[in-house]
Amino acid sequence: MKTIIGGLLLSAVLAAPALAADLRPRPMPVKAAPVPVATMYSWTGCYIGGHVGYAWGRKKDFTSDGQSLPAFNHDIDGFIAGGQVGCNLWQSDRFVFGVEGQAAWANVDGQVTPAGDDETVGTKADIVGSIAARFGYAFGATGQTLVFVKGGAAFIHERHTFTEAPLVAESDKYLRWGWMIGGGFEQALGGAWSMKAEYNYSNFGNKTRNVCEVGDPTNCEAFGMKQHLHLFKVGINYRFGGFGGPVVARY
Repeated sequence: MKTIIGGLLLSAVLAAPALAADLRPRPMPVKAAPVPVATMYSWTGCYIGGHVGYAWGRKKDFTSDGQSLPAFNHDIDGFIAGGQVGCNLWQSDRFVFGVEGQAAWANVDGQVTPAGDDETVGTKADIVGSIAARFGYAFGATGQTLVFVKGGAAFIHERHTFTEAPLVAESDKYLRWGWMIGGGFEQALGGAWSMKAEYNYSNFGNKTRNVCEVGDPTNCEAFGMKQHLHLFKVGINYRFGGFGGPVVARY
């Protein structure tokens, strides 16, 4: 009997440390740190800026009844400098939608003198611009590079000339409307500043204008004039207002 009781006591003594270890409070499991959520650069807000660039195009002439005058067709080109104002109205993750208006002083002109002829036909534009909707997609880890396409209305302020010595004739300066499409990119520079580069194509259709002798507005001839223009611009923008806080990227 004493042997049995001794064995039980010895077993209890040996088991006590293990039982005590089981009764000690266990540490709570450690949760993994949350995955950081990327904050997307916010393009929303209105902005103002300036640009410089180069324009080139082609003007084709027709008689008033639509007959082509290929000898009078000529290229036009020159430099432009102006400004833009716009608003990025809406942004969802990386997609950005807005509107923008541009206007620029232009020194865009050209003329042609057909071979073996003493007639000269010319065109000179002093203002070009557009009013367009703009749709973009933001690239990069935080969306600081915006690639965009745009489309809308285009305008040009110009005059047409016709010279056959000693006759000098010209049209009134007038504002001509058409349509445009284009695209480019804009890069955030820090703070509210960004820089951009873009290409636009403008088409002004076929319009008929009177070209009248200088000094005798009754001596006029009507010409049909079909015209398009390519423009390449670089510029800088300052965004001065946002419509919301940072945009949270979703993956």
